[in-house]
Parts: sequence; structure tokens; C-alpha cells
Amino acid sequence: MKNGLRVLGLDDGPFNRNSDTKTVMVGVLMRLNSYVEGISTGTITVDGMDSTETILSMLNGRFSKDINFIMSNGITFGGFNIMDIQMINRSTGIPIISITRKKPDMDSMFSALKLHFSDYMERTALLKSTSINKIEYSGKALYVNCCGISVNDALYLIKKTTIMGNIPEPVRMAHLIATAIVSGESYGKT
Repeated sequence: MKNGLRVLGLDDGPFNRNSDTKTVMVGVLMRLNSYVEGISTGTITVDGMDSTETILSMLNGRFSKDINFIMSNGITFGGFNIMDIQMINRSTGIPIISITRKKPDMDSMFSALKLHFSDYMERTALLKSTSINKIEYSGKALYVNCCGISVNDALYLIKKTTIMGNIPEPVRMAHLIATAIVSGESYGKT
């Protein structure tokens, strides 16, 4: 893969489940060599179902033709606001890699959805439509959902965009910026 390829890293901002109804979604467009080309923001509803719509809106911004891949910090944002990676991939043709450091406890997630959401069947179906793959490199484990890209190519892209630790730089930057927007901090550590 060439260094000129661009990855949009996505993450949401922190929120207080007891008082916040919205939180920020941040996208950082970065070349494989870690050169930042753009930042996009949107708003999602805490525990809503609008993350997919917000991400699609962000993808239609001024850098839309420049995005070669999407990486996200998980597939749930703002609590249980579940991103439909298959719909995003079908609508845009852009491959998506969702990354988590810990293996998701799907049974606990399904139980929580059933207990707290009237539309739990739709949300459960979204989660079941993805497959979690464990990947390892340099003694580190990550769990990924891929759509439009093979697990091997996803691993290569993750390695190519990770500078330190095990989180790719576009996702790490999106996390830092989203946290700064919500908390008003100008520095942070992930």
C-alpha cells in the first residue's frame, strides 16, 4: 500500500449517560505516513441509532473522494449507538475496519440491549451481522470487524498506521480530539 492512501479514523467523545443526550463524533483523515489532511465532526445521540447516518454525512464532506479506508474505535458509539458497517461499505464502497483492544462480551451486550431498548432486535441483528476476528502482532492482540477488506489486509493497514502501542494513529487522533472537544482539554493521553 502506498503512503498516499488515506484513512479516516473515527471515535466518539466521552459522555455522561445520566445527563448527556448527545456527544461528538470526530473523523481524522490521515495518510499512511501519519500526515493529517483533515478533521470532520458530527453529533450523535447517546444510546440512539444515528451513528451510521452521522458517519455517512461526514463521508460526504469535502474530503469524500480522498478516503480509501475507514478505521473506527469499535462499532458502538455514545453507548449503544451501533454503526452499520455493512451499510456504510455498501453505500460508499469504502472498506471499514472496526478495532477494539478487548474482546467484546457479546452475551452481555445482547442482555443489556434486551433489558434497556425496545428496538433491541434491530440492534442485536446489527451486532450479529458482524464477525469479530482476533489479530495479533508484536505480542499484542486486537479484535476487528472488517467489511470490504480481508483480515490480512486489515492487519497490514493496522501495522502501517500504528506508531506506538496498538491503536492506529488515525483512531488515536480522533479519540484525542473528541475528548478535547467535550472536556475542553488541549492535551490528553489515550
